[in-house]
Amino acid sequence: MRFKLVLVSVLLCVLFVGCGTSESVRNANELVLAFGEEPESGFDPIKGSGHYGTSLFQSALFQRDLDLNIVGDLATGYELSDDRLVYTVTLRDGVKFSDGSDFGVQDVVFTYETAKMDGSSSVDLSNLESIEGSGNTVVFTLYEPDITFVSKMASLGIVPSGSYSSSYGENPIGTGPFAFVEWKKGEQLITKPNPYYYGEAVPFEKVTFLFVDESNASLLARSKSVDVVRIPVSDVDVSVDGYHVETIKTMDNRGVTFPMEKRNGRVSDERAIVPGAVVGNDITSDLAIRKAMNVAIDRQALIDGALNGQGSKAYSICDGMPWFNEEVMKFEDGNVEEAVKILEEAGWMLNDEGVRSKDGLVAKLNLYYAYKDRENLALAFADTGKKIGVEITPVYAEWSEIEPLMYSEMVLFGWGGYDPLELYYTYESSMGGFDYYNPNYYKNDVVDGYLHEALRSASLEEAYVLFQKAQWDGVTGCSNLGDCPWVWMVNENHCYLVKDDLEIGRQKVQPHGGGWTMLDTISSWKRK
Repeated sequence: MRFKLVLVSVLLCVLFVGCGTSESVRNANELVLAFGEEPESGFDPIKGSGHYGTSLFQSALFQRDLDLNIVGDLATGYELSDDRLVYTVTLRDGVKFSDGSDFGVQDVVFTYETAKMDGSSSVDLSNLESIEGSGNTVVFTLYEPDITFVSKMASLGIVPSGSYSSSYGENPIGTGPFAFVEWKKGEQLITKPNPYYYGEAVPFEKVTFLFVDESNASLLARSKSVDVVRIPVSDVDVSVDGYHVETIKTMDNRGVTFPMEKRNGRVSDERAIVPGAVVGNDITSDLAIRKAMNVAIDRQALIDGALNGQGSKAYSICDGMPWFNEEVMKFEDGNVEEAVKILEEAGWMLNDEGVRSKDGLVAKLNLYYAYKDRENLALAFADTGKKIGVEITPVYAEWSEIEPLMYSEMVLFGWGGYDPLELYYTYESSMGGFDYYNPNYYKNDVVDGYLHEALRSASLEEAYVLFQKAQWDGVTGCSNLGDCPWVWMVNENHCYLVKDDLEIGRQKVQPHGGGWTMLDTISSWKRK
């Protein structure tokens, strides 16, 4: 902690000493922001930068507006073939990169081909058969129909084919609203407006991003040297002169995954993070255990307690999105009596230790979590289990320790993004063991059918209806009303201290991680 405080002090000195003008003049022309995590692999979209929100330096072919509708960005539109295998995309004319070089179809082709070959890319392009470009038109050909492919085109930022290299992420060039100036790793990133940007300009001469721990947020604010800073939900009641708190709704959810199969083998998929890890859990494979925990958990109590009132109830990986099925919200949670009834009717009875057992199995489970700010949720989940006779031991560990166990133990995850394919990847059976998706090896043939049919739909609207049916069709589904492979608990608000003289306007619902998506509206930010 002492090191972090020293680092903050150093950053404050840099901010004050490094500017030759008065604070009032500096503040009028510059912004200092502290709300985004520093990307380990740099600012390279091919390596995953911007996947969960906004790329500072790059533009994608499409983008999501404030209402999350997909609209043009580098592209002005697209046409889809009758067999839904070919996307023909028309590019915007006259675009330049931040170094003044021309943008064209060759950059789009290069970016997608490189991302497809790169094993670290966060955008799955395995369904992309080919990409060709000529003039101002790019043609994407898929192996299988995928109506949601446009979401990928709204996620992957385009890099310059002529200057891209392995070190690109440390000195990025792009067509986005910001131009790179300097990056001091572990400390700060300095940017300026991209003079060649085709959209609405960033209205500040210099924007500096500080990379500091949230625990130091109030210290930064009290120094008056930062304009917007992310704060933990525990600090929303803190009063700092000259600042006000703004809370932004999110789809940044927290959920506990339950291994669905009995312990029956090891991970064989080469795509898995840990091939050979144990798969399955004899206790969580029982639907009654999963249902009982889902019914017993008091989501509002979690919000009021663990989140200091800053959140909303979570029922899925996609709450509030156009593909969310609101039917799954229609049940009573926090119902311990109903949960006990579910367990006892399934044969889980209390033993002499006060823990439920069935057929020689004792309901004792571990719950792994990787971030200290999730500790209160883990403890509350364990407390809920105790109320119904399920003994849960929260275990804090690094991801490297959790990864070999996530196919056989309960894990507290955070998810939430703008891509409907997150639902697909999380519940489609062939995704079992792939990356962090479907770690519980969930499988339901009916759900798979809906998910596959959704991708083959003629429109996004049709696909959304099928994604909703995959969650619950009145008989079965991947939601809490159906197989309940997850217990989704809360969506955590993102909270910020904002200087009183700065207006940031309306914001998007933020995804997992948050922060960077605030910059989607920076062209309208202004000093009062």
